[in-house]
Amino acid sequence: MKPRELIDFLESNGYRFIRAKGSSHHIYGDGMRTVPIPIHSGKDFGEVFIRMILRETGISKSRLMDFLKR
Repeated sequence: MKPRELIDFLESNGYRFIRAKGSSHHIYGDGMRTVPIPIHSGKDFGEVFIRMILRETGISKSRLMDFLKR
């Protein structure tokens, strides 16, 4: 999964950009939780990282699968 896809997914689930920390971390939040997203050019996120983000945000895997199907 590309970083932009993950950001679009988080934004579709109520997360909004809060700030950039350094040149490669963007912080997103929903009012209760904040999630740092590392942005490294040309690199996709692995499955383990995606599962970690889902666990941190409390968003189900089925929501992610529905998002990716559209």
